[in-house]
Order: sequence, then structure tokens, then C-alpha cells
Amino acid sequence: MIQEDSTCCRRHLDSTRLIPEAIALIRKTKSNTNKIERNELLSSLDDLKITFKRLQSMLDEANQRPAIDFDVSDRLTDEQYFILTGITKDNFGDLCSRIPSSSLRRTQLRSAKQAIGCLLVKLRLGLSNSTLATLFSLPDVKAVSRILESARVSLMDYFVPRHLGFEHISRRDVIDTHTRPLAKRLFTNPGDDKAILILDGTYIYVQKSANNIVQRRTFSIHKGRPLVKPMMIVSTDGYIISAIGPYMADYKNNDASMPKHIMLNNREGVTDWLEPHDVLIVDRGFRDCLPRLSRLGYETYMPAFLKKAEKQLTTTEANLTRFVTKIRWVVESANGRIKTWRFFDHVVPNSMLPIVGDLFSIICALINAYRPLLVRDVANDNKVADIMLSLMNESNKLKEYINSLNNERKSNLKWTQIDANNAVYDFPILSLEQLNDITLGWFQLKQAKRYTMEHLSKDGSFTVQIAKQRTDILRARIQSRHRAAVTYNLYIQYSTAKIEGWYCECLSGGRIIGCCSHIASVLWYLALARYMPKHLRQRSNSYLDILDDARDCSDLSDDDSEEEDSQALYMLV
Repeated sequence: MIQEDSTCCRRHLDSTRLIPEAIALIRKTKSNTNKIERNELLSSLDDLKITFKRLQSMLDEANQRPAIDFDVSDRLTDEQYFILTGITKDNFGDLCSRIPSSSLRRTQLRSAKQAIGCLLVKLRLGLSNSTLATLFSLPDVKAVSRILESARVSLMDYFVPRHLGFEHISRRDVIDTHTRPLAKRLFTNPGDDKAILILDGTYIYVQKSANNIVQRRTFSIHKGRPLVKPMMIVSTDGYIISAIGPYMADYKNNDASMPKHIMLNNREGVTDWLEPHDVLIVDRGFRDCLPRLSRLGYETYMPAFLKKAEKQLTTTEANLTRFVTKIRWVVESANGRIKTWRFFDHVVPNSMLPIVGDLFSIICALINAYRPLLVRDVANDNKVADIMLSLMNESNKLKEYINSLNNERKSNLKWTQIDANNAVYDFPILSLEQLNDITLGWFQLKQAKRYTMEHLSKDGSFTVQIAKQRTDILRARIQSRHRAAVTYNLYIQYSTAKIEGWYCECLSGGRIIGCCSHIASVLWYLALARYMPKHLRQRSNSYLDILDDARDCSDLSDDDSEEEDSQALYMLV
């Protein structure tokens, strides 16, 4: 203890504390005791008792609260809110404020926030009702079911109609605020006032039903498992205009049948919303409904089909297909966003089939209300449109040259195989942005690394072929990522300053509006990645060393008698 009359100077202090040397200099008092008045001691003990009771009360209250408590917002961070619900803390507060107290009343088991939070946690994490009962301190799964039902009904009544469906947004708003300049340039003429919509079906896998009729009607031959299919309708910037369905999965409910049903039944007033000459962008699965959509007065665009006996799209067909895929990708990304709510990424119990459409709509509405648009940066849209439109009717000179050589075998090029890692020094060095100007899309560059890593040998070599007669043309052979038995030859013409041309033997490899992922992989490696080894590190390369391969076995039989029998049969013959 320090005596009452002790003093110290500044050199004994480190900020507000005594330095160790000063503590050592303090004289020890003769007694380790001190005097205190009786009243002062009693008062201190009373204060200590009050503090202890308050802390005990707080501890008891905390133990009684559920593990996940949305009523006390400070218990969860903003990041935890996003992990549990898919939206931020502020978004969650705004969502709850949209639901009137008369719709979702507080009960002994839960508050409105707890009910909505319970539903969002189920959708976000795909948890069972028994797990939710544990996390939210609810008595049983029946209580969980009642809470989920109350929250679903309230959100469908007061939140979803404001953020999803053809009635929540006008055609004018879609044209003015949710249509990319690139889409307008590619699919409309100057001065046209057309809405551009993208249609696509997505999948929600469900349990195999004990009801034979339900089992047949929900079984998809294409996917080989039971599922239901919502129809997604999005704008060109990724905003979800509507999600209609879900539909059954049998042959009577293919992608072409769903738009027909929507239009003929005027679901959500869609035919009143649309006007003649509005543009609908679809995938190849919608081919059979295009004549009907055209008769209704709508313009339709779809990727080209390969003609019978042909192995590759023409350059013009591939270019026009690129117009469609350049805009259509947002609907695939929108579907992927929805699957981040794991309820829809898992197999949905059949007991949830009656409400799965409502739950899907709730997530679509949440994305519209609280997630950023998929396409936000449109600053380069007009520049990209100028490039694409200028190349639309151009021919692929390198393709024509290669095909002419193949037709005249005598003048065919002689190819020499080399390791590109230590050769092709005259190949231009390009930045990622310059490569994107060639591919006209980041998807091809993302795939490029995967193709490249597959074709790098263990010692890091990357094999290409150089023509003896034409040193400005190289050839490479790339394995298809879909089929093991298929490889594609690709050709790249280059100078020291730029890439002059490209051609690949894959389905769309003849296009000049951008390039395919096979060509992008060789461009990415030769022009960028080989000079930056960090791009060539892939952790998953070691996974194959961990797994066993049944092909690694001896060809010799260990059954002597069987071998002798086979030899005897051979001799008899």
C-alpha cells in the first residue's frame, strides 16, 4: 500500500502510470492494513451488493434471450445481419418498418422483428424448423411453422407488391431507368421507345413425392430429378421485374410453354404492360414460342442454332449470338443471386411446395429493394456498342485463310511445337483492360485462367505451335471443359503491337465480335500471365494428388487360370 503522504515527480511517470523503477523505490509500509469507518464500510458493501444484483439480473436476462435476437440490434453486427439474413442491419430495420403492427402483432413467443428475422434466417441458411426452434428459443417446430407463416403473409401483403411484379413498376420507368444504353444501341433504332426484357426459367429442386401424379409432373427429364420452375423476367441492368410461377417440370411445361401461358392468361397484366415492338430476349429453349410472340407483336432475339450437318456457326450467326449473350447474362446472374439464399440451393421439402412461390418472390423483392443493380457502370456502353456494330457484318479473314489452306492440302501450313513460356517473344504484352477490349466481356477472361491451368504441364510449360511459313500465326489445341473427348484447334494472328485476328474451331469460334474462352486463354497466358507468375497459382491443382484414380492399376491379370484359359482359346482358334 502507498502511504497517504507519498509524492512523485514527472520523471517517475509514463503517461498516467508509474514506471517500474519508481514502483521499486516506494517504501513498504509497516502495516498492510488501513482504517475505515463503520458507516463507510457498510455503504461500500451495500453498493457492492446492488452492483452484484444488477449484474446477476443482466446475466439471467441474457440467458433467457434466444441465441439470435433481432429485438436488440446491438447484439449483432452489420456483418452478422448480412450473414444471417442476406441484408444489412439498416435494411432489416427498414424492412420491419414496412410491416404495420396490425399485420404482425407481438405475442408471448415472438415480436414482429423476431418473426421476420426467423423467416429470413431460414431462407438465407436453409435451416430446418427444429434448428430454428433452438436458435430462437421456441418451444417446438409447430411454433416455428406458425411464426414463419405469419411473417410470410405479412411480407407478401405489404412488402413484395411494392418491389416485384409488373404492377409495381411502369413501362416508362423500365425504359428510362433500367435499360442499358448498350441494349438500346444493339436492339433498337435511334428514336425507338421500346422496353427490353430478358426471360429465363430457373430451377428449385424438390423432394421426390409419394404422390405418383406429383412425382411425374415435377420430374425433369432434362435434369433427371424433381423440380419446379419459376419464370424470371428481368431488365437489362439486372433489375427483377417479375418472377411468375413456379411451373411444373414435365414436357408440357418446357421453357417455350411458360411464356405462352403467361401471355395468353395475361399474368400480372403483362400484355397490358407491354406494347407492340417491345423486345424480348430469350435462350434457345424458347425457340418454339417465338412465332406466337411475334404474332403478338413483340420482337424476339435468341442465340443462333447450329444448322443440320454443320459443325460451327457462321461468322455472322456467331456475331449476332454475341449481341444476345452480351445482354442476356444478367438473368443468369440474377438466378445465381437468389441461390445465395441457401433454401433455394437445397432440396425443398414437399411440405413447402404450396408456399415456395411466395418465398421465391420475397427474395426477389429483397434483392430489388436492398441489393445494388448487377450493371451499374454504363460509362463504356456506347464505346462497346460502336465496336460491336462496326464489326457486325465483317468477315473473319483468318478463318477464311485457314479454311482455304485446309481445302488445298498442298499449301497446308507446317507446324512446329514449342514451349510458349520461353518463346514467342514477339507476342504483344497487353494489360487486363486491353484484353477485355478484345474479348468484350470479363467472363471469357475468368474462364481463361481455368483453361490455362489445365494445359500447363507440371514443369510450367505451355505448348503452342508455330507455322514455318507464317511466323505471325500460332496454333494451340485446347481441351473442351464440357467433354473429355473433344479438343479445339485455335489460331491467332499477331504483330508486335497488337492482335490482328483469331479463329477457333468451337461452336462460336468464328466470331470477330469478341472471342471465345479458348482463344482468350491463350491470349491471357501469352500477353499477360506468363510475365506475372502469381496469376498461375491455383490451390486446387493439389486436389488431384489427394484423390485416388481407379485407372491407375496394372494391366496384368492376377488370375493364372484365367490367363491360361485365354491362351488356350487363342491357340485353338
